[in-house]
Amino acid sequence: MARTAARVTTLARQLTAERGLSGFTVEEVCERADISRRTFFNYFASKDDAVLGRSLHRDDDEHVAEFLARGASPTLLDDLATLTARRWADADMTIERWRDIHAAVEAEPRLLAKFVGHLFADQQSDVELVERREGLPPGDLRAAAAVQIVGALATSAVPAFLAEGNETSFADLLARRLDAARALLTTETERTP
Repeated sequence: MARTAARVTTLARQLTAERGLSGFTVEEVCERADISRRTFFNYFASKDDAVLGRSLHRDDDEHVAEFLARGASPTLLDDLATLTARRWADADMTIERWRDIHAAVEAEPRLLAKFVGHLFADQQSDVELVERREGLPPGDLRAAAAVQIVGALATSAVPAFLAEGNETSFADLLARRLDAARALLTTETERTP
């Protein structure tokens, strides 16, 4: 399933970079990916979402179930970082795929706004996951803070992961940043009377 979605996304990105979004059809992507139109729409809500790699099944996976099953615990930030790293690994992001995304967004700048919208929606979804797991009421700032901290650290890990010659996993890069944040926050707490 993930392999098919990745193939569709790669094709959609390449076609967007070459011709723009209006320069090809969903049917053309389906033909090249050797899938039916129905299969395409089982994976993606639209051609734009295929280009962005935005699957309809983001939260229907075992990683989320495992995250929720851990229940309220003092390892929330570590578990959230693990969930983020697993999603990254599932996306199979490489420097080549990053270049495909970049080329598609250059050809169709409106994709950037949609991408940012998806990021905000994903962040809110993750806040709700944390609230559910930790038994927090809706709107509890601790859930949002946990998601924002791990999200910011993940964002800072991306350039290091995509750097030419990098051999460190995204999970390790994220874990190092989480350790640094934890050390900084511990130091700040110790200084506060």
